[in-house]
Amino acid sequence: MKNNANVCERLRYYVMKKATIKDIASELNISPSSVSRALSDGPGVSPSLKEAILNAAERLNYIPNSSAKSLKTMKTQTIGLIVSDIRNPFFLDFMSGIETVLFPRGYKFIVCDIGEDFEKERVYIKWLLEHGVEGILTSPSQGEDGRNNSKLYREAVRRNIPVVFYDRILEGMERISSVTLDNRQAILQGVLHLRDNGHEKLGIVLHKRGIYTIEERLRGFKEACNMLAIEVNEDWIIENAVDAERASLPLESVLKSDKRPDAIISTNQFLNEVIVATVRRMGLKIPDDLSIVGFDDHSMNELIDPPLTTIRQPVKDIGRIAATILLSEIDGTRGEKSKVVLKAELLQRKSVSKLI
Repeated sequence: MKNNANVCERLRYYVMKKATIKDIASELNISPSSVSRALSDGPGVSPSLKEAILNAAERLNYIPNSSAKSLKTMKTQTIGLIVSDIRNPFFLDFMSGIETVLFPRGYKFIVCDIGEDFEKERVYIKWLLEHGVEGILTSPSQGEDGRNNSKLYREAVRRNIPVVFYDRILEGMERISSVTLDNRQAILQGVLHLRDNGHEKLGIVLHKRGIYTIEERLRGFKEACNMLAIEVNEDWIIENAVDAERASLPLESVLKSDKRPDAIISTNQFLNEVIVATVRRMGLKIPDDLSIVGFDDHSMNELIDPPLTTIRQPVKDIGRIAATILLSEIDGTRGEKSKVVLKAELLQRKSVSKLI
């Protein structure tokens, strides 16, 4: 009974105090170096002793000191992940994609949500550099005035910390690899689909102006309309729809006017939902009164009545490729910088009426 009481007392002590290698060595009456070799899967420890050490480590709730380990190896196996807005379902799929590459290699990632805030992004980049990440995956922000954090990303490269842009890029940064979507081709598919169904009065709802993806989608929209001899009505281009109010109010105004579009193209999943909700609130029917082509493909788009025609980007592939490029640059196995551009796919459902 007394021995059991002593064991329980020691366990309570280790629960309150963070167990160390010395604690495990004392528990087994062996040298700390033997414990260290066993825990790091090093040589010189018999299988039976190694098993006893691992059992003791688990019993004492031993957790390795990753900071000390990284100081010794100069490797943190940590990636910084900068996302522009964590509320966007795009980033959930993207993270799922990168994890399939990073996790098997023992890498973890720290998520930094900048909320489309240039200053917040600056703070996070500095924080990641200070905390020794081995690489950075980032969807960089940029204001309408052109301000961005390119200097800090260049500083990361100067420190031999690889950076990979995904979804967006910053112009003039050829020394940074990127994985993006062909946004112009993506919007062209939507415009072509509407034109093939007889629609020529087209509007578009844009998220924040100045962002690379949004500027590219607007250019794609205008280029496609010009190619197909469709007049571009600037009144039907709704800009800076960054929240529900700033998206729905101007859309209501456009749809209440005497001259209004017969089809609308969205530019992200958040706007897909806002557009559908606004149209329903106004008592209009989809697609009889207004056809809609969404952007991004979320399971909700199939549950909407009618199911929403959308432009799907290969988000998980973007994540997998970006993570693969980053790890190859960390390993030093990649020479030239990669500029990968993927294609989108149009998913035809029931939200576009046929006028011809």
